[in-house]
Amino acid sequence: MTTVVDPIELEESHPVDNRTLAPLIKRDLGLIKHVRVELTVELGSAEMTVDELFALKSGDVVKLLQQVNEPARLCLDGKAVARGNLVAVDDNFGLQLTEIL
Repeated sequence: MTTVVDPIELEESHPVDNRTLAPLIKRDLGLIKHVRVELTVELGSAEMTVDELFALKSGDVVKLLQQVNEPARLCLDGKAVARGNLVAVDDNFGLQLTEIL
């Protein structure tokens, strides 16, 4: 089987001032405002060897690298979107936002 390769001619591209063009998709949040997303709160992180990881048992404490007074991160799909402080809301944890990223 033989593949035929034909040359093509392309027109030269010219810069466009896209500040005056309408966007391809209108930013209408009404189309997606009902979509539910899952947010996570990251308190901090820790590093340890695999040996230390496998040695963990119930009651052990894993020390995080973050200080107690550092804000927690509110994440959407692993990307930080805000920071805030942990609070108690009735019998649940909450995050009082201090900064929108």
